Amino acid sequence: MGRSIMVTSFKGGVGKSTVAVNLAVGLAAGRHKVLIVDLDASSGSVDLFMGCEHDTLYNFCDVASGNVGLKDAVHEKKSERKNPSGEMELCYSLDILKAPPSFEMGIPPEQAVAKFSGEAKAIYDFVIFDCPSGKFALFEALARDSEYIFVVTLHSAASIRSAEKLALCLSECGIKSENVRLVINCFNSKGVARGVNFGIVEIIERSKIRLVGLVATNNFLRDYQEVGKTAYDTRGKRIKAPFDDMIGRILEHNVVLNKKYDGLRTDSLYFKKETKKNME
Repeated sequence: MGRSIMVTSFKGGVGKSTVAVNLAVGLAAGRHKVLIVDLDASSGSVDLFMGCEHDTLYNFCDVASGNVGLKDAVHEKKSERKNPSGEMELCYSLDILKAPPSFEMGIPPEQAVAKFSGEAKAIYDFVIFDCPSGKFALFEALARDSEYIFVVTLHSAASIRSAEKLALCLSECGIKSENVRLVINCFNSKGVARGVNFGIVEIIERSKIRLVGLVATNNFLRDYQEVGKTAYDTRGKRIKAPFDDMIGRILEHNVVLNKKYDGLRTDSLYFKKETKKNME
């Protein structure tokens, strides 16, 4: 049976879809069979980020309600590239379900998630759920069914507080803390060094969630996804390195945080630099 990863946050604009899409593509590039499911009924963007907005047709609700079978509902996205010899070779292939317009299925959320998950995990190695901000109709049922729950946060105090509230909510739902992991997105190493942003350890301590990934601020990643490309549609190793690290940890490899960011030593990123203004 495959494993599912729920990518979520109680706050909007933290980059959940960016994380979900690049995790899915990275796993697919590693020759795993992957399905990414967009559950953001208000502003789903997975198909946009993957450059297939005109190709996707069916969604989670179509499958869960029994209107169409999963194999017939998914859109297969393939990416190819010329190798050094000039021949086209497959970079990755993964399946996509676009965002539903609503969660009106005529069946309880628990039943919908169980039906969909059972079918999907029998086919795929990994099922990635890109969730909307906050609690939604499927939140608790999906959280209980997922092997991993990735909580995405930014540096900001409001975003970190929302991550802490989400961790508490999951605990009240009976979700074990070892299944919940933190992804710090748009990490600004220079801001930490200047004493403007919280450091890595401070964010972990405030959110009370163990870290699985750290994605540095990267304008190239933002620009690429505006034209339907992911970190794995480029030849640059640096842009996809944070997602490779996360994938390594998902696969239980011993991937440690030992890289330098913008010329700064890793140990200088753990805590906010104390400045005179901070102390005042």
